Amino acid sequence: MPAIITRQLRKILARNFFDGFNLNSNNYYVGIGRPEQWDSSDNVPIPEDTITDIRQVRDQLTSVKKVQAVSQVVPRNNWASGTIYSQYDDLISGYPTQPYYVKTDNNQVYMCLETGRDANGNIVPSTVEPTNSNDDSHRLGDNYVWKFLFTISSSDANNFMSSNFMPVKQQGPTDSNSTGIELRQESVQNHTKPASITSLVLTNGGSGYTSVPTVSITAPTGVGASASAHIDSSLGIVTHITIDPDSSTLAHGAAYYNTPTIGITGGGGTGATARAVVGPDSGIGRDAVNDLRSTGVMFHSQLLPNDSDFITGQDFRQVSLWRDPRQQNGAFFTDLTGNAMDKMTLSSIVTAFTRDKKMEGQTSGAIAYVDHIDSNEIYYHQTDSTGYIAFIDGELLQEANGAGDGVIDSALIKPKYDVETGDILYIDNRAAILRDTTQTEDVKIIISF
Repeated sequence: MPAIITRQLRKILARNFFDGFNLNSNNYYVGIGRPEQWDSSDNVPIPEDTITDIRQVRDQLTSVKKVQAVSQVVPRNNWASGTIYSQYDDLISGYPTQPYYVKTDNNQVYMCLETGRDANGNIVPSTVEPTNSNDDSHRLGDNYVWKFLFTISSSDANNFMSSNFMPVKQQGPTDSNSTGIELRQESVQNHTKPASITSLVLTNGGSGYTSVPTVSITAPTGVGASASAHIDSSLGIVTHITIDPDSSTLAHGAAYYNTPTIGITGGGGTGATARAVVGPDSGIGRDAVNDLRSTGVMFHSQLLPNDSDFITGQDFRQVSLWRDPRQQNGAFFTDLTGNAMDKMTLSSIVTAFTRDKKMEGQTSGAIAYVDHIDSNEIYYHQTDSTGYIAFIDGELLQEANGAGDGVIDSALIKPKYDVETGDILYIDNRAAILRDTTQTEDVKIIISF
């Protein structure tokens, strides 16, 4: 039996992640790890969702930092002169090839309600950038009709803007501390027209039209919408239909909760037909998350040079996202940062050890990678390739592929962060990134449903 998962479900899943962060019901962490090379040429593999891959992410994790902010996001579409944009259409479930919404140079976001057309009904490129931030839609000189939705604040742009995505939100209640951007979006939300007719799509141009026919809109509910037909008298056809002007805005009407019937009569011709595109019952602009069909969430965190628990002078090749990790004692881990590496202390060091070398216990036969050295402390990890034999207190320790030599005092000091806990939601394998004392990593993880 044919079946689909609806966008509504994907939207609910994205919203649950978003709410889980804002309500503090879940703790999310960005993790970095994998200091050793992928292979002899360090070729980056495609991550796989297997038990083995997940285990290796846990084994090779070095540090974590709490996610600082979360936002729902949508694909980023920058307005550009000369581009043809689609118009909002209630028959389209996803994103059309030509986007139906844009972000302008000043970070204002608009939805296209009606595509611009020339006198012959041909779609024309957008050449006039929308700038009006009023509550109502407006038609520009290129005949495109745009509806302002919201402005992306500087902080949201810094946290959640990427080359491919941009933040979107529904404005919550405002107060005396709210910004002008927030108050403006609240006004847009409060002045939406429910179930308005955003456009009329011509489905048949008919024939024999010598003058402009009359367009009628009828429905069991709904009031205020009106539109006009345009013809090519030389061909005798209706070329397109536009929503009529209405004072300072357009006559989209409201409350068309049942599909309107569009009549095209007079003008000496027959056969022209059209359908109405109706906006959501709540009104376009009431919920920009829904209007822009967001099913994605971005998690943002900055890894700063002075973050505790993060080592420098070492590289990483893997970024991951964790939910609800725990401490070694079983309590939820809630610290801002966390070290995830096992540690040993040495009672004596004959020859210094070196990062990224393998070290081997001469009695136990245990092998591990050296991740970081701090005086007589060695941070290390083991993997499937090294095996998981435990080191022994008091045994001689030597580098398997280097000159390091010493004696173990305490073989295993576990970190507060328990790598065996928490859900791993995202894995990103990449080329090596070397962390230094002046470097900041701006991590933005997008999960789309």
